[in-house]
Amino acid sequence: MTKQNPNNNKIRPAKRPLLALIGISLSTATSIAHAEGDNIIPEIYITGGEQEILTTPGSAHLVDEEALETFEYTDPHQVLSSVPGVYIRDEDGFGLRPNIGMRGAPAERTQKIAVMEDGVLIAPAPYSAPAAYYFPNIARMHNVEVFKGPVSIQYGPNTAGGAINMITTPIPRELGGKVEAAVGSFGFNKLHATIGNSHDNLAWLVEGLTFGSDGFKEIDGGGDTGFERNDIMAKLRYEFDTERYQRLDLKIDYADEVSHETYLGLTDDDLYADPYRRYSASQLDKMEWEHTQLVASYFTEVNDSVDMSARLYRNEFTRAWNKLDGFHESSPVLISDVLSDPDANVFNERFYDILTGALDSNGDANQSLVVGNNDRDYLSQGLELTFTGYLEQGDISHEIDLGIRFHRDTVERNETAQTYDMIGGDLVNDGEARSAKAIDEAQTDALAIFLKDKLLYKQWTITAGLRGEFIQAEFTDHRDSSNDVRRQTNVLIPGVGAFYQYTPELGFLAGVHGGFTPNNPAASDDIDPEEAINTEFGLRYNSPRLYVEAIGFYNRYSNMVGRCRGSDTDCEGNDEFNAGRVDMLGLEFTSKYQHQLGDWQMPMQLIYTYTDTSFQSSFNSDFSQWGPVTKGDSLPYVAEHQFNAQVELEKGPWNFALVANYVGEMQERASSDSIKTDAYIITNLASSYDFNDQLKLQVGIDNLFDEVTIVSRRPFGARPNKPRTVIGTLKYAF
Repeated sequence: MTKQNPNNNKIRPAKRPLLALIGISLSTATSIAHAEGDNIIPEIYITGGEQEILTTPGSAHLVDEEALETFEYTDPHQVLSSVPGVYIRDEDGFGLRPNIGMRGAPAERTQKIAVMEDGVLIAPAPYSAPAAYYFPNIARMHNVEVFKGPVSIQYGPNTAGGAINMITTPIPRELGGKVEAAVGSFGFNKLHATIGNSHDNLAWLVEGLTFGSDGFKEIDGGGDTGFERNDIMAKLRYEFDTERYQRLDLKIDYADEVSHETYLGLTDDDLYADPYRRYSASQLDKMEWEHTQLVASYFTEVNDSVDMSARLYRNEFTRAWNKLDGFHESSPVLISDVLSDPDANVFNERFYDILTGALDSNGDANQSLVVGNNDRDYLSQGLELTFTGYLEQGDISHEIDLGIRFHRDTVERNETAQTYDMIGGDLVNDGEARSAKAIDEAQTDALAIFLKDKLLYKQWTITAGLRGEFIQAEFTDHRDSSNDVRRQTNVLIPGVGAFYQYTPELGFLAGVHGGFTPNNPAASDDIDPEEAINTEFGLRYNSPRLYVEAIGFYNRYSNMVGRCRGSDTDCEGNDEFNAGRVDMLGLEFTSKYQHQLGDWQMPMQLIYTYTDTSFQSSFNSDFSQWGPVTKGDSLPYVAEHQFNAQVELEKGPWNFALVANYVGEMQERASSDSIKTDAYIITNLASSYDFNDQLKLQVGIDNLFDEVTIVSRRPFGARPNKPRTVIGTLKYAF
């Protein structure tokens, strides 16, 4: 095997493909993926790319560039629906606030899985405040990797569910790039452009993306429901003229968003009558955020047996979400109660009419509406160092990774609120002076160490690893020092997995690993960390036309933790809740078949996920998603059955793709008799025509049959899926 200098194509002998620039979250079990085209410098993949996935002793999936370009999704929910074992809860229809979970780990704000961009933790504050109010723009990603099972423990701090790594646009070998322009329904527009070059030792890339929509909802009385996002990234790479290979990479990214999104939904009846309506009470709701990232990476070969990499990273995120929080604290009802049954009593009827603007507030404080501005600043920064060694002993070869990461993240909250009266369908400030809702900050310093040995022996691939997390967290309440918290958590997380290549086509895998999710720094001392023992077993079959993977999993939580958010009732935003033991078991199935239909290529794919979750004790909880729990109850927002079926037709310049995504009904609360979301099937269609090697026209239709369904009743009230949307895209590559 050879190493290649991507700029001058000088070939040098090597022990394996080039490792990552840095310990990807404490491990560099990574390599250059399969060839990506003559004009692309191969990118670094944690999975090692498609070929190494075939022998990975754990669950790993790659959504490659071709799959991403087939439908040109801007919604990460739609991209990840093609990966088994991934659960989503839609909220706004555009994927602006993703809710993603894995293997039963709750999907609430993607806060219980590790999310990375180019190997760097990308949540606003992964330890102190992991809720993903920021998520990278999937429209500018080159590939997406998803890991579950033992292979995911190296990508902490959250190891119970799994990890996602999004890989950005690679630098071209010579001057080149692309321009994409799209327009569509509801005023959708997108402009995406890249340009880069490589010359001698220096390579660079600049990328810009802007997209938005006027929104598909309409506020009673008028108002904006759309959004706009902007994103610009630059990469610079320098390779040193030294005997041993050395490389320095710099990356900087800036992104922002303005969106008129809301926590407020509808009653079920209102949704079915007019699914894309919004009540007048949401007219002031608006989110604004800015995100910056700076990453400096260095890689070198220490000697013939050891590589070293280092990465310094810093992410800053600031957001302000002005949104309806609820009725005045003196009011006799909650928004969630009103929307669940507006005819229950005279109070619900009156307050429903106030929400819709049909009735004016009568001047009493308890009929006013509270609009809060959740203003927060986040910082996530750190240094990662990784050493990778190679050792051969007869028929046995070892690839040993030792990684260490020093990480700090912080969140500062300055949450204020104003009260408004509903008058003539408009919100009018009532002039009431109100104290701040929250003025506090949290900080976490974390030292993480990872040791892994990947052993190859004949048909066996065995990976054993140990992760240590040493966490010091602080919470300071600037309004009430009695709420201050100082906590320290130390944990060791083991994992081992094995893959056996039984025949050239058929292999078997099995593994077990520890699951861990750290506490919120503000959590009380009686809240235990979330811990689990997770096992998986399965098989892979790979032939020239057919690929099949079936993996069963069993996650046994010794303690599951629920996290309160601003949209929850009867709890404060920093509260956490113990649930005790929770069991999750399931099956993830993937099948891909390459069929020939006359002169047409016809690739087909079927993805299926079965999941069963159950609380193992009975208890009463103040956490609104649980409430009174009876042993055997299921977790909310985890569908028992999920299907994703896709078929394509390809011939010459033509490509047609049809995908149908099924999600079964999901409970709104843990109780088995709780109200459920609708089961639904959403079908998308895409077609493209290549005029030549440079110019392509593509048309996509999301929700082809214009299905209307309740996908969620959180945060407040029923929420619809996105209606039928047609988007046309013109692409030019040079």
